[in-house]
Amino acid sequence: MSDSIFDSPARANEWDRYWKGSSSANAYSAGGSKHPVLQQFWRELFMASLSEYPQGRMIDLCGGSGAVLSAAEGLSVSEGTELISLDISVSALALVVQNYPYVQTIAADAAHIPLESKTMDLVSSQFGIEYAGEQAMSEVARLPRKGGKLALVLHHSDGLIQQECASSADAIQRLIDSDLISMALDMFEKGYSMLRGAGSDEFHSAARAVNPVYRSLEPIMDEHGVHVAGETIATLYNRIAEIQKNLPRYEETEVIGWLEAMASELPAYADRMVAMCQSGQSPEQFKSFCAHLSQMNYRIQQAHPQQIADTTLPLAWMLVAEKS
Repeated sequence: MSDSIFDSPARANEWDRYWKGSSSANAYSAGGSKHPVLQQFWRELFMASLSEYPQGRMIDLCGGSGAVLSAAEGLSVSEGTELISLDISVSALALVVQNYPYVQTIAADAAHIPLESKTMDLVSSQFGIEYAGEQAMSEVARLPRKGGKLALVLHHSDGLIQQECASSADAIQRLIDSDLISMALDMFEKGYSMLRGAGSDEFHSAARAVNPVYRSLEPIMDEHGVHVAGETIATLYNRIAEIQKNLPRYEETEVIGWLEAMASELPAYADRMVAMCQSGQSPEQFKSFCAHLSQMNYRIQQAHPQQIADTTLPLAWMLVAEKS
């Protein structure tokens, strides 16, 4: 079953462009959304909720392609239990339907959820409602019925993921500004023309022009590490060199298609990284939201920054509250 309502077409288009890109060339990773600590948190919550609310009604808000839902795979779901995924992007929801056909989907802005209040047993969101603004933070709180739970994983303004997103945003923007992809496209198009019998001068001239721009990726990796932006910079750096060295071994349509997909995806990815940086909740904001929930007759069960091994930076804010 699928319903649709869009109160913010521009935002819907922006997220749709991001999720279309993420499902095609896969140039980047999910930015920590399936970290083992988070998956364990959701799995334990789902196990408890499926037991506590037999034939319950559960909704995941701003769930993207289903990172939270993946934690419920393999669990015993009672007949009559409703699992719903809400997101502003129809492309993200198409991925949900593809991977979790038993989940209902609703395309909507989380700031204006088209559902009645006090109708849910579990409301979840991971790295999602922050993007929809303060109104969404209040909107989600009206959905749980008495005894129902609100479970949120929120971006931490001083957290590990925010730091990684800032690095990724800088790296990708520098890549975009370098114009390397369009120059590499030109070089390879001329290279394949050369293989079909055209002269080699144009290819070698394009290769000489590309070289200093190609080398400009090295300081990006030196500064941010080779894993920055889901290894997009390192992958581009290595593959361009490999293809140029062994051009006859690669199909022209695959090479050109790969670079064109990269050029299409990267602006949306850069926007996503900037949005992540801007959406981080400060300690003051998190404390204020918890106080707001308490005023709405919620009993706070968990409210803390989630730490992980080998880093002093928190991964995220963790919040679980029960409606009294």
